[in-house]
Amino acid sequence: MSNDHDRDIDAGLILAAEECPPDTFSKYHSFSAYDDVIIRKLSSHGPVLVRGSRGSGKSALLLEAHRRMRGEGNILPVYVSLRYLPLLQSDGAEYIEHFCIILSKAIQKELQDRGISFDFGIAGDQLTLQLGLTSLSQNVNKRIVLLFDDAAHIGREKPLEVFFDLFRTLSSNLTSCKASIYPGVTKFGVRFDVFNDSTVIDINRSDVSAGSNFFPDVIRARYPKLADKGSFSDRLSPAQFANILGRAVVGNLRGFILACNRFEEKERIGIPELTSCFLDMATDYFWPLMDEVAPKLGVYEPLIEPARQVVELVVDHAARPVKEKTRSIAQDRVLIHRQIVSHYAKIFEILEYLGFVARREASRALKSGGRGPVFAVNLCHLLEAVPSRRLTFEMIEEWIKGTPDPSEIHISGTTFHEVVLPELPDEHGLAILERPVSVLGKSKTYPYGLTKDMIDRLENAGIRSVGQLATTTNQELDRIDYIGSAKINRIRDVVYQAIWM
Repeated sequence: MSNDHDRDIDAGLILAAEECPPDTFSKYHSFSAYDDVIIRKLSSHGPVLVRGSRGSGKSALLLEAHRRMRGEGNILPVYVSLRYLPLLQSDGAEYIEHFCIILSKAIQKELQDRGISFDFGIAGDQLTLQLGLTSLSQNVNKRIVLLFDDAAHIGREKPLEVFFDLFRTLSSNLTSCKASIYPGVTKFGVRFDVFNDSTVIDINRSDVSAGSNFFPDVIRARYPKLADKGSFSDRLSPAQFANILGRAVVGNLRGFILACNRFEEKERIGIPELTSCFLDMATDYFWPLMDEVAPKLGVYEPLIEPARQVVELVVDHAARPVKEKTRSIAQDRVLIHRQIVSHYAKIFEILEYLGFVARREASRALKSGGRGPVFAVNLCHLLEAVPSRRLTFEMIEEWIKGTPDPSEIHISGTTFHEVVLPELPDEHGLAILERPVSVLGKSKTYPYGLTKDMIDRLENAGIRSVGQLATTTNQELDRIDYIGSAKINRIRDVVYQAIWM
């Protein structure tokens, strides 16, 4: 039942763009000139896939494109969140039916919100949906742009083949399909050629420079106090602060926001405070992130431990010259032979998704022969590996500028020789759905998780697993004492974080 007690609920921070109220979206989101290019492509003709790691800003770009297109008279944009549990648990014809119904309802809502008079029925199959889209476009005299968010889930890849087949067939001269995907998404099906049937745009924000404005702009929009020179020590500028934080988390916006939150109560910010932030982010956010993601990786869950090994070895390799005193500053980029990356391909995709590394160059020549990609290393972990575990102004300047010569891992080296790839199981459901609701409690894994009181009330109502909670309706939750609308929103946000990538 609803109760005034809900007014005291700390709803947590707005970390995901899709959870941000529409009336405050502009207040909390800033877009660079590069973002504007992506947004224009999302508004243009033709299918587009926006690829980026968790928290990199994919949803924000889709929502902003939707907002801007609403102001254009010749386009009807439809934003569709595919965070719908039955889609993760179905395949083939059943998946198509769920998908068509979700999209039909999203179109109906868009028409209602825009005050457009057109009777768009609920389609239960692909052909009915295609005919409905064609009729809608012709009757309202607008080009339709479909923006699919959270379409891809690394841990449940089989339905992805069905989704990308729908993505391809729904695209026409009257309907443009756009979707966000993760670096680890590689199963596109036999009928969808990712590069011929779409334009793929990689979100790349980890390459900052002394003159970069993106992260300073985000801080000015969301944290005005942290843009004030008076908040910093004499040698540290607001722009340096913003750019080193952005570079530290390899451009991951969610990690950047969480890092900024650690400074809101600080009276003065200098190198010691930045050092503490880097080390705390490694301990309190990034390493627990592996524990959060593991049970929703499906068949790839056994790869979490070797992924942990790989990132520790990469960081240790980058910091070794400092330990051996051949360099004073650790190299923040690592060039890895392509055969090694190919062998551990899914592990590197998972690490990119989590924000432990970010691919900055697709191919560069190694001094010892051969070629390979260049990865930017998360500075929070790199600082952990440096003997002094202390940040300096010289480190900040070099890491913002970008190391010209990355550290190299050669094919003949022994860096990864102890990393063993486990045998992967057959396709199965997500382990997180079987976990008890108690795993959603406040912790380093879920810093904005559920209180013990909320968990006790859910368990007393017979809701024991995360899967049960995900399928419990809002009406059923509202009937539980002291759980009203605010708490229901909190529960939904935590469940979404737990299940979806």
